Amino acid sequence: MSGSSRSDTRGVVTVERVAVWLLAALAVTGLAALAYGPGADLRTAAPDVTVDGSYDADASAVTVSHAGGDTLTATSTTDVAVVVTDASRNATTTLVWATEARGLPVSAGDSFTVDDPSVDADGDGDYLDGDGSVGFYLDDGDTVAVVWTGRLVGAPDERTATLGTVTVGDGA
Repeated sequence: MSGSSRSDTRGVVTVERVAVWLLAALAVTGLAALAYGPGADLRTAAPDVTVDGSYDADASAVTVSHAGGDTLTATSTTDVAVVVTDASRNATTTLVWATEARGLPVSAGDSFTVDDPSVDADGDGDYLDGDGSVGFYLDDGDTVAVVWTGRLVGAPDERTATLGTVTVGDGA
């Protein structure tokens, strides 16, 4: 036997090994939380807004309103549009309610009126009386949707979501 001693460290758990495994476990947990945890909601989230609507048959106009919920601000909103679909022709018209450059914020109590060219409601000789007009007559079954486009703070991408839809003749 010689007088040298040999150290066998294959089975020894050192502080460094524990730290490396702990950091690896934390990294995997963090990635899983982003993909499946609360952070995952940011990929599909949209503002929480209640949309109400009413139809005025005498003026042939539909008014959609922000009835409560999140305020739509320029921080997270690119634009708010009103998409009107003529059910009989399956044709749509998109009208701009608000954009980053004009009309934001949109908050509870704000509204947008869409009319058609069949009635001059205010008698001024101009048949386009609302905030926006469509080139067809509004009839039962036509829909008016409020559509948000933007990127919530912390969300990876811009997205579009329908905040609410009103159907003409369906209580509106």
